[in-house]
Amino acid sequence: MMKKVKLFLNVLLTMAFLSLATAVIVSCSDDDDPVDLTLTALTAGTSDLNGATSPTDVPVDAVITATFSDNIDAATATDANIVLSREFDDSEVEKTIAVSGNTVTITPNDDLFAGDQYNVAFNIGLQSTAGKPMSAVTRTFATPGIGIGTAPKSSDQVLYLQFNGTIEDATANATTVSEQVGYTDDRFGNANSAANFRGATAAGNGDIVELSGDALINPNATFSVWFKIDAADYDDPNGSRVMFGLGALHGYFFEVGSGGVDWMKFPTNHKVAEAGTPDHNYGTAWTDFINGGSPVAGQLLFNYSGAISSLVADGEWHQMALTYDATTSLKTFFIDGVKIMQADIDLNTTEWLLKEMALADKDDSNTALTGVDAKLALGFGASKANTNPDWMNYSTATNTYKGAMDDFRMFDTALTESEVQALFNAEKP
Repeated sequence: MMKKVKLFLNVLLTMAFLSLATAVIVSCSDDDDPVDLTLTALTAGTSDLNGATSPTDVPVDAVITATFSDNIDAATATDANIVLSREFDDSEVEKTIAVSGNTVTITPNDDLFAGDQYNVAFNIGLQSTAGKPMSAVTRTFATPGIGIGTAPKSSDQVLYLQFNGTIEDATANATTVSEQVGYTDDRFGNANSAANFRGATAAGNGDIVELSGDALINPNATFSVWFKIDAADYDDPNGSRVMFGLGALHGYFFEVGSGGVDWMKFPTNHKVAEAGTPDHNYGTAWTDFINGGSPVAGQLLFNYSGAISSLVADGEWHQMALTYDATTSLKTFFIDGVKIMQADIDLNTTEWLLKEMALADKDDSNTALTGVDAKLALGFGASKANTNPDWMNYSTATNTYKGAMDDFRMFDTALTESEVQALFNAEKP
């Protein structure tokens, strides 16, 4: 009987030992299993992107470095699994990805835009060398300075040029065709951050930039540009200089007057309303801004006093803005956020009625216009290919723009007076 009891106890002890050993083995096996991948650090230059708040001081040329809890499988570090994008249009930033152990380096192929917002996302397809995935993670950051999101109705921008050492449209609607221009300090003192148009020394050699795109003329519009000119460069009583334009009088152009800048002109071309004279397809609103606010064709609704040269030709930076609302037919001109003049281009009932802005494609006899080019020119009122009218022909021109230019914006809507003021206040130094 005692032998049976001892045998039974030995069996129980053996079973208990085997259970304990199995538990230990299983426990050890569980401890050795690789854990899910986690992001432990994320920096861009000296900025921490993985903190409680999103940084707004990330340099435009920053390299992004991500550190993980385990070594990264380089085959999974793809553009699909690591995404750098702009918030403005959700466009992906082209980049180069490099993996070294548990570190991933993300280098944008080009500088980021100043004053812009970005997202960097690590998707679940990213894995460790042990095959463990990570939960999706997204971090946001912004670059310092004036940017595309600075403007009211920023989503309505169809062109935005920062001139930070290059000509590149931040909205991605326009493509640079040619670039002959220098660079200078912007209004904040940043080097090579504003375009410098040096004027012409002979016919056809003035600085000019050309851009192409489908959104460079719109039924409703707002133009805004910062510029710096010196009255001494405009002292010829018989001359003037054209800052920018598209198709000249067949589209639009902005001209700064002669005699030390005693006038400015911003003609815009428009379709003729159906209720207007039937033998006209298009008409030009010759909106001039003259010293003392002299009326133009009886259309002046808002006046001002003093000399234009005292407003803009002092060698300092100023903002010009012009809005056009096709519904109300109002063109409004601003300097430094202040309304200088407003004209109803349909007020003069002796003329045909005008409606939305447009690039003319035929004359009043319904004959197709030739020599009209749809590229936007900066530094002149029409592109090099434009030959109509002949008085706006670059090859013979000596009146190209002389001065600096920065933060050129176009919208496909008319900003309100308060929105123009808000834009000026956001952009001023």
